[in-house]
Amino acid sequence: MSFMKRILQVRDEQAASILALLKQVATDDGRFPLHEIHIETFHAMAEHLFQTTFDPDAPAVPISRAGEIVGDDHDLAMEVMNMAGIFPFVEEAHEQERIDAVGRLGEALGLDRTFAKRLHQLSHEAVTGMAICLYRPLSVEVGAPLWQGGLKFAGSMLHVDGDQKKLARYQGFRKLPQGTFGETLIRYYDDNDFPLPGTPGAFFSNSLTTHDMHHVIAGYPTSPLGETCVIGFDSGMMDLDMGKALIGYIAQFQVGLQFDKGLRLWKNQFKPDIVLRAFERGGDATVNYLKMDFDFEPHLERPLADVRRDFGVDVDGALIATPKDQWCGQVGVVGHRVSPDLIEKKKSLMERLLAGKNTKD
Repeated sequence: MSFMKRILQVRDEQAASILALLKQVATDDGRFPLHEIHIETFHAMAEHLFQTTFDPDAPAVPISRAGEIVGDDHDLAMEVMNMAGIFPFVEEAHEQERIDAVGRLGEALGLDRTFAKRLHQLSHEAVTGMAICLYRPLSVEVGAPLWQGGLKFAGSMLHVDGDQKKLARYQGFRKLPQGTFGETLIRYYDDNDFPLPGTPGAFFSNSLTTHDMHHVIAGYPTSPLGETCVIGFDSGMMDLDMGKALIGYIAQFQVGLQFDKGLRLWKNQFKPDIVLRAFERGGDATVNYLKMDFDFEPHLERPLADVRRDFGVDVDGALIATPKDQWCGQVGVVGHRVSPDLIEKKKSLMERLLAGKNTKD
């Protein structure tokens, strides 16, 4: 059985009170009005976390009451903090003040200032501390310890990272019937113009094979919104705390703050209803496949619909719903995306080294 996040089990009066606490964070204790994107986020949280509705005119609940409302439940307290941490990064105005409000919420919940400190660092694109916090969950996300990434990159640069057996296995998926897990993976790689896993020099395909399977099972493209949804879905499913990663990707794609140096910067890509539905879908799944030793191999030749059914993955909410939907998403093929919301920055040394390789943006 999958581990269900505590926040997905909260209902009724406690849910309304938590939403009211989060409103105090978003408004910095009533000092600022709610921006439209904040209101959208509240409606999405109300529906997908708490199965209720959000009343923007409900009476204020002081942040000082947070401990009373959440109770002696450390997991729920951290999950409330993870949701609160989204609000400073959905619009650029009053970012620091809202982070300070998150800090006050943490203090009221009996937590130290580390969470708010990490958000302040993220706001200045200093993410080392947050990355250390996320080492275990992100290792599970990519299916291997993160320290192996450096070795894989070096091998990729020298084109000694190929695996002919794996490549042949993936090439064989082209012969599978439409709609099987393996055949859908092939369309995922083809739609994105990614080399198949096992190809020499294909750093991302060879490093993110497990993450790519997460995209396909959950039904999300490689667009900024799709990447955020995969992290949201996996945050809802994982029995580790990946909430700071969801905050980081929202910041990267909504207000253009660098969290993941392997991805480009965007603005205005956060769609609260879609992302919070992804979190809900992950939490509702009945099989937690986010484990380092989970073996996807027995499922690759099965119909994807059957795999999803057995894993308890509801297709309602997936952005890729038919074989005609492109796994690159509506923003186009990776590496060739053009948008007024795409932020162009001077390329780093790492980005220049990756030039010509399959990249993810």
